[in-house]
Amino acid sequence: MKLQDLLATDALIPSLPEAVNRILGELQAEEPDLRRVNQLLSGEVGLTVRILRLVNSARYSPGGQRIATVEAATALLGLGATRQLVQAAAVGGAFKGVPGVDMTEFWRHSLDVAKIAQSLAEEFRLDKGIAFTAGLLHGAGDLVLKMAMPDRPSLQPGFATDDNRYDAQIADLGYAYPEVGAAFASRWLFPESIVDAIRHQCDPQEGDDQTLSSLLYLSCWSARAHELDIEGTALFDTFPRGVAEAIGLTDTERLCGDKVIEWTAADEARDFS
Repeated sequence: MKLQDLLATDALIPSLPEAVNRILGELQAEEPDLRRVNQLLSGEVGLTVRILRLVNSARYSPGGQRIATVEAATALLGLGATRQLVQAAAVGGAFKGVPGVDMTEFWRHSLDVAKIAQSLAEEFRLDKGIAFTAGLLHGAGDLVLKMAMPDRPSLQPGFATDDNRYDAQIADLGYAYPEVGAAFASRWLFPESIVDAIRHQCDPQEGDDQTLSSLLYLSCWSARAHELDIEGTALFDTFPRGVAEAIGLTDTERLCGDKVIEWTAADEARDFS
Protein backbone atom coordinates (compact mmCIF):
# COMPACT_ATOMS: atom_id res chain seq x y z
CA MET A 1 0.00 0.00 0.00
CA LYS A 2 1.34 3.41 -0.97
CA LEU A 3 1.74 6.01 1.75
CA GLN A 4 -0.82 8.41 0.25
CA ASP A 5 -3.37 5.58 0.02
CA LEU A 6 -2.75 4.59 3.63
CA LEU A 7 -3.15 8.15 4.91
CA ALA A 8 -6.30 8.64 2.83
CA THR A 9 -8.01 5.61 4.39
CA ASP A 10 -9.88 7.03 7.38
CA ALA A 11 -10.69 3.56 8.74
CA LEU A 12 -6.98 2.85 9.29
CA ILE A 13 -6.11 6.01 11.25
CA PRO A 14 -8.29 6.29 14.36
CA SER A 15 -10.29 9.49 14.62
CA LEU A 16 -10.13 11.80 17.61
CA PRO A 17 -13.00 10.61 19.87
CA GLU A 18 -15.92 13.01 20.25
CA ALA A 19 -15.57 13.05 24.04
CA VAL A 20 -11.94 14.11 23.68
CA ASN A 21 -12.97 16.76 21.17
CA ARG A 22 -15.36 18.24 23.73
CA ILE A 23 -12.68 18.29 26.42
CA LEU A 24 -10.12 19.87 24.08
CA GLY A 25 -12.74 22.39 22.97
CA GLU A 26 -13.16 23.54 26.57
CA LEU A 27 -9.39 23.66 27.09
CA GLN A 28 -9.04 25.83 23.97
CA ALA A 29 -11.85 28.21 24.94
CA GLU A 30 -10.97 31.88 25.41
CA GLU A 31 -11.61 31.48 29.14
CA PRO A 32 -11.41 27.73 29.90
CA ASP A 33 -13.47 26.50 32.86
CA LEU A 34 -11.34 23.98 34.76
CA ARG A 35 -14.37 22.71 36.68
CA ARG A 36 -16.10 21.96 33.39
CA VAL A 37 -12.96 20.17 32.15
CA ASN A 38 -12.93 18.06 35.31
CA GLN A 39 -16.63 17.24 34.89
CA LEU A 40 -16.08 16.13 31.30
CA LEU A 41 -13.06 14.03 32.27
CA SER A 42 -14.91 12.42 35.18
CA GLY A 43 -17.52 11.13 32.73
CA GLU A 44 -14.83 9.25 30.77
CA VAL A 45 -13.61 6.57 33.18
CA GLY A 46 -11.14 4.85 30.86
CA LEU A 47 -9.62 8.15 29.78
CA THR A 48 -9.29 9.31 33.39
CA VAL A 49 -7.51 6.10 34.40
CA ARG A 50 -5.00 6.54 31.57
CA ILE A 51 -4.44 10.22 32.41
CA LEU A 52 -3.70 9.39 36.04
CA ARG A 53 -1.39 6.59 34.97
CA LEU A 54 0.50 8.99 32.70
CA VAL A 55 0.69 11.73 35.33
CA ASN A 56 2.20 9.29 37.81
CA SER A 57 4.45 7.67 35.21
CA ALA A 58 5.76 11.05 34.14
CA ARG A 59 6.50 12.01 37.75
CA TYR A 60 4.83 15.40 37.53
CA SER A 61 4.08 15.53 41.25
CA PRO A 62 6.57 17.11 43.68
CA GLY A 63 8.56 14.54 45.62
CA GLY A 64 7.04 11.70 43.61
CA GLN A 65 3.73 11.92 45.46
CA ARG A 66 1.05 9.92 43.64
CA ILE A 67 -1.83 11.82 42.08
CA ALA A 68 -5.12 10.04 42.77
CA THR A 69 -7.86 12.26 41.28
CA VAL A 70 -8.42 14.06 38.01
CA GLU A 71 -9.01 17.30 39.92
CA ALA A 72 -5.59 17.04 41.55
CA ALA A 73 -4.02 16.20 38.19
CA THR A 74 -5.45 19.20 36.31
CA ALA A 75 -4.68 21.57 39.19
CA LEU A 76 -1.06 20.40 39.18
CA LEU A 77 -0.57 20.32 35.41
CA GLY A 78 -2.24 23.51 34.27
CA LEU A 79 -4.22 23.86 31.06
CA GLY A 80 -1.40 23.34 28.53
CA ALA A 81 -0.02 20.13 30.01
CA THR A 82 -3.55 18.84 30.67
CA ARG A 83 -4.35 19.21 26.97
CA GLN A 84 -1.27 17.22 25.99
CA LEU A 85 -2.01 14.42 28.45
CA VAL A 86 -5.68 14.22 27.46
CA GLN A 87 -4.61 13.73 23.84
CA ALA A 88 -1.89 11.24 24.75
CA ALA A 89 -4.16 9.24 27.07
CA ALA A 90 -6.83 9.05 24.37
CA VAL A 91 -4.33 7.34 22.05
CA GLY A 92 -4.20 4.38 24.45
CA GLY A 93 -7.92 3.82 23.95
CA ALA A 94 -7.81 4.36 20.20
CA PHE A 95 -5.74 1.29 19.37
CA LYS A 96 -7.46 -1.91 20.45
CA GLY A 97 -6.92 -5.41 19.09
CA VAL A 98 -4.15 -4.55 16.63
CA PRO A 99 -3.33 -7.82 14.79
CA GLY A 100 -0.28 -9.61 16.15
CA VAL A 101 0.54 -6.95 18.76
CA ASP A 102 0.69 -7.47 22.52
CA MET A 103 -0.62 -4.02 23.45
CA THR A 104 0.58 -4.21 27.05
CA GLU A 105 4.12 -4.90 25.87
CA PHE A 106 3.88 -2.20 23.21
CA TRP A 107 2.83 0.47 25.71
CA ARG A 108 5.32 -0.76 28.30
CA HIS A 109 8.14 -0.10 25.84
CA SER A 110 6.60 3.20 24.74
CA LEU A 111 6.34 4.38 28.35
CA ASP A 112 10.02 3.52 28.82
CA VAL A 113 10.95 5.65 25.80
CA ALA A 114 8.74 8.46 27.13
CA LYS A 115 10.39 8.40 30.56
CA ILE A 116 13.90 8.46 29.09
CA ALA A 117 12.98 11.31 26.75
CA GLN A 118 11.53 13.26 29.65
CA SER A 119 14.65 12.80 31.77
CA LEU A 120 16.88 13.95 28.90
CA ALA A 121 14.64 16.94 28.20
CA GLU A 122 15.08 18.06 31.79
CA GLU A 123 18.86 17.99 31.38
CA PHE A 124 18.64 20.01 28.14
CA ARG A 125 16.03 22.38 29.57
CA LEU A 126 13.43 21.40 26.99
CA ASP A 127 9.71 21.01 27.65
CA LYS A 128 9.47 17.72 29.59
CA GLY A 129 5.82 17.22 28.68
CA ILE A 130 6.52 17.57 24.96
CA ALA A 131 9.41 15.09 25.20
CA PHE A 132 7.36 12.59 27.23
CA THR A 133 4.45 12.73 24.77
CA ALA A 134 6.74 12.35 21.75
CA GLY A 135 8.31 9.30 23.37
CA LEU A 136 4.93 7.79 24.22
CA LEU A 137 3.66 8.21 20.66
CA HIS A 138 6.85 7.37 18.76
CA GLY A 139 5.57 3.94 17.68
CA ALA A 140 1.95 4.84 16.88
CA GLY A 141 2.67 4.74 13.16
CA ASP A 142 3.70 1.10 13.46
CA LEU A 143 0.28 0.26 14.91
CA VAL A 144 -1.41 1.92 11.93
CA LEU A 145 0.78 -0.10 9.56
CA LYS A 146 -0.02 -3.33 11.40
CA MET A 147 -3.74 -2.65 11.05
CA ALA A 148 -3.35 -1.92 7.34
CA MET A 149 -0.92 -4.73 6.43
CA PRO A 150 -0.81 -7.29 9.27
CA ASP A 151 1.07 -9.89 7.21
CA ARG A 152 3.74 -7.63 5.73
CA PRO A 153 7.23 -9.13 6.37
CA SER A 154 8.76 -5.89 7.65
CA LEU A 155 6.05 -5.68 10.32
CA GLN A 156 6.42 -9.17 11.74
CA PRO A 157 9.19 -8.82 14.39
CA GLY A 158 8.18 -7.34 17.74
CA PHE A 159 8.43 -3.55 17.69
CA ALA A 160 10.33 -3.20 20.97
CA THR A 161 13.16 -5.55 19.99
CA ASP A 162 13.48 -4.93 16.24
CA ASP A 163 16.56 -2.74 15.76
CA ASN A 164 16.29 -2.92 11.96
CA ARG A 165 12.63 -1.95 11.61
CA TYR A 166 13.03 1.46 10.02
CA ASP A 167 15.44 0.28 7.30
CA ALA A 168 13.39 -2.87 6.64
CA GLN A 169 10.20 -0.86 6.17
CA ILE A 170 11.91 1.66 3.89
CA ALA A 171 13.21 -1.24 1.76
CA ASP A 172 9.84 -3.03 1.80
CA LEU A 173 7.38 -0.14 1.55
CA GLY A 174 9.33 2.96 0.57
CA TYR A 175 8.27 4.64 3.82
CA ALA A 176 8.21 3.69 7.50
CA TYR A 177 6.44 4.12 10.81
CA PRO A 178 7.84 7.60 11.65
CA GLU A 179 6.09 9.20 8.65
CA VAL A 180 2.84 7.42 9.44
CA GLY A 181 3.10 8.28 13.11
CA ALA A 182 3.67 11.96 12.30
CA ALA A 183 0.57 11.97 10.10
CA PHE A 184 -1.43 10.40 12.93
CA ALA A 185 -0.13 12.94 15.48
CA SER A 186 -0.94 15.80 13.11
CA ARG A 187 -4.46 14.51 12.54
CA TRP A 188 -4.95 14.35 16.30
CA LEU A 189 -3.83 17.99 16.59
CA PHE A 190 -0.69 17.39 18.63
CA PRO A 191 1.78 20.32 18.67
CA GLU A 192 3.99 20.61 15.61
CA SER A 193 7.09 20.05 17.76
CA ILE A 194 5.80 16.56 18.63
CA VAL A 195 4.81 15.84 15.03
CA ASP A 196 8.28 16.85 13.78
CA ALA A 197 10.11 14.83 16.46
CA ILE A 198 8.10 11.71 15.60
CA ARG A 199 8.69 12.21 11.87
CA HIS A 200 12.46 12.56 12.32
CA GLN A 201 13.06 10.14 15.18
CA CYS A 202 15.21 7.95 12.91
CA ASP A 203 16.92 10.80 11.01
CA PRO A 204 17.19 13.51 13.68
CA GLN A 205 19.58 15.68 11.67
CA GLU A 206 16.67 16.42 9.31
CA GLY A 207 14.28 17.69 11.98
CA ASP A 208 13.33 21.32 12.61
CA ASP A 209 14.27 20.83 16.26
CA GLN A 210 17.28 18.56 15.97
CA THR A 211 17.77 18.45 19.73
CA LEU A 212 14.29 17.05 20.43
CA SER A 213 14.50 14.62 17.48
CA SER A 214 17.92 13.48 18.71
CA LEU A 215 16.68 13.01 22.27
CA LEU A 216 13.88 10.82 20.91
CA TYR A 217 16.38 8.84 18.79
CA LEU A 218 18.63 8.27 21.83
CA SER A 219 15.68 7.37 24.06
CA CYS A 220 14.51 4.75 21.58
CA TRP A 221 18.03 3.32 21.36
CA SER A 222 18.36 3.11 25.15
CA ALA A 223 14.97 1.46 25.65
CA ARG A 224 15.61 -1.04 22.85
CA ALA A 225 19.07 -1.90 24.25
CA HIS A 226 17.34 -2.66 27.54
CA GLU A 227 14.76 -4.84 25.77
CA LEU A 228 17.51 -6.75 23.95
CA ASP A 229 19.50 -7.07 27.18
CA ILE A 230 22.67 -5.76 25.53
CA GLU A 231 25.49 -5.54 28.05
CA GLY A 232 29.20 -4.82 28.41
CA THR A 233 31.32 -3.73 25.48
CA ALA A 234 28.54 -4.56 23.02
CA LEU A 235 26.38 -1.90 24.66
CA PHE A 236 29.01 0.81 24.31
CA ASP A 237 30.01 -0.36 20.82
CA THR A 238 26.47 0.20 19.54
CA PHE A 239 25.94 3.54 21.30
CA PRO A 240 25.01 6.22 18.69
CA ARG A 241 27.85 8.59 19.57
CA GLY A 242 27.39 10.76 16.50
CA VAL A 243 23.81 11.64 17.43
CA ALA A 244 24.73 12.19 21.08
CA GLU A 245 27.77 14.37 20.35
CA ALA A 246 25.81 16.48 17.86
CA ILE A 247 23.66 17.78 20.71
CA GLY A 248 26.43 17.87 23.30
CA LEU A 249 25.63 14.68 25.20
CA THR A 250 28.98 13.18 26.15
CA ASP A 251 28.05 10.91 29.07
CA THR A 252 27.48 7.60 27.30
CA GLU A 253 26.79 5.81 30.58
CA ARG A 254 23.79 8.09 31.06
CA LEU A 255 21.79 5.94 28.62
CA CYS A 256 23.35 2.53 29.27
CA GLY A 257 22.49 -0.12 31.82
CA ASP A 258 19.64 -0.99 34.13
CA LYS A 259 19.44 2.29 36.03
CA VAL A 260 18.62 4.67 33.19
CA ILE A 261 15.06 5.08 34.52
CA GLU A 262 12.62 3.17 36.67
CA TRP A 263 11.60 0.70 33.98
CA THR A 264 7.89 0.30 33.36
CA ALA A 265 6.19 -2.71 34.92
CA ALA A 266 3.60 -4.71 32.99
CA ASP A 267 0.75 -3.71 35.31
CA GLU A 268 1.54 -0.02 34.75
CA ALA A 269 1.35 -0.51 30.99
CA ARG A 270 -1.77 -2.66 31.29
CA ASP A 271 -3.66 0.20 32.94
CA PHE A 272 -2.76 2.43 30.02
CA SER A 273 -3.62 -0.06 27.29
